[in-house]
This record gives sequence, structure tokens and C-alpha cells, in this order.
Amino acid sequence: MGLFKKKKDETSLKDLSRLHGKALSYAVERNGVDELVLGKKGGISVTEDEIIVVCDGHEVFRCLAKGAIAAELMSHNGVDIKGIDSLTGEKRHVIAYYSNLRQ
Repeated sequence: MGLFKKKKDETSLKDLSRLHGKALSYAVERNGVDELVLGKKGGISVTEDEIIVVCDGHEVFRCLAKGAIAAELMSHNGVDIKGIDSLTGEKRHVIAYYSNLRQ
């Protein structure tokens, strides 16, 4: 029936590629209960190896695609990304909100 399937350990590259080119209004990082605004006006780029979030013309988040979990918000106005930072190796949790522009 499929009611008790094993929880996904990572998001497939096919599902991640749907995020490529999405325009963002802003992105925040969650640290426990705190949220830190990373930047405004940007976009998401997905390669075979990495997920990259750019805001204000600067890279604010880069994680390895392998092992990353990305899920669209229930409101469909953003994406929740959890992954291992490519530079520091620490686990990060970023929420990127889509801009209202049609794509």
C-alpha cells in the first residue's frame, strides 16, 4: 500500500533540477529557533554536484547535492533545503522564498 515507506535520506537530482533558475525574493538560515536573513533578490542554481543560492549578487549558500534534502513549502512559495556546506563541511538549513514573478 505504501503507508509505511522508509523516509527519504536525500532528494533525487531530478527533483533538485526543478529548483534551477527559480528567482528568490529572500533567503533565511535557521539555527535552532533563530532565523538569520542571508539576503534578498536572488536565485537558485543546481548543478550535478551542488546547490547554490545567490542573493544580492553574492553566494550565500552552497551545499553538496548528494545527501541534500529539499522540500517545497506547503504554501508553494519557497523551498526548505538541508545539506552539508561545501566549504565548511557543517550541516546547514536554509529556507529560500520564491519571488512573485511568474516564470
